[in-house]
Amino acid sequence: MLNLLSAGFVRLRKSRLFWLFIAAETAWSAFLAWLLYYYGNISGNLRVSAFMPMFYLCIVEAVFCGFYIGTDYSDGTVRNKLTVGQTRENIYLSNLIICIVAGAAVLLTHIVVFLAVGLLFLGPIVLPQMLFIKVICAIFNVAACASLFTMISMLCSKMATATVANIFVSLGTIVAGVYAFAFYSEPKYLPDGTANYRYIGGAARAVLWFFESVLPSSSALVVMAHDSYFVCLRVMLCSLVEATVFALIGLWAFKRKNIN
Repeated sequence: MLNLLSAGFVRLRKSRLFWLFIAAETAWSAFLAWLLYYYGNISGNLRVSAFMPMFYLCIVEAVFCGFYIGTDYSDGTVRNKLTVGQTRENIYLSNLIICIVAGAAVLLTHIVVFLAVGLLFLGPIVLPQMLFIKVICAIFNVAACASLFTMISMLCSKMATATVANIFVSLGTIVAGVYAFAFYSEPKYLPDGTANYRYIGGAARAVLWFFESVLPSSSALVVMAHDSYFVCLRVMLCSLVEATVFALIGLWAFKRKNIN
């Protein structure tokens, strides 16, 4: 396992795709901080903007997992690892860990650069008291995405097919998450006291709450919108359960997969 991780981190360090994501996130976070400073609203949007990658990192993970793991299949590396005695469990878990680390690195790059540029423009910034717990929460969210796309990529031997499938799934989770968050956030009554026809109640609201809680994109919106320890704990628990379930399903299926 240690040998697989060591080789995986060497590949990650040499991966052009990984460094492209890091460079793109660095440029985007710096531009975002400047844009908010230009419009005089960086402090007011600090809570949301610092954790914005939580919302779209599922696409980054979808592309990275598809290419990173797909390269192993196309180069015959998976078969070679099995030939030299590596277990399927170790191969799967090592790839999962690398994908989680890659996503977390992109996330932390955004947070560090955004806060550094904001500090450069504004001087000392009053950081949210929940900054640390939200960072941990965001990493859990990334782990859930990585676990899902690692499962898909490890069970699909063709890189192009796995990457396309990952992208479609990621876009689907983003759209579903936005709708779940939007409809669940609708108040029962409007400010003028009239009933809100968009409000969803009863059993449908429980289903809506479930999707709002488990979808990574809607969880990201909840974390960005609220400074609440309860919300962060809920998102971390849901993300941990999702990551574990996807990892177990992926391991079970990969152990039975016929690798040509």
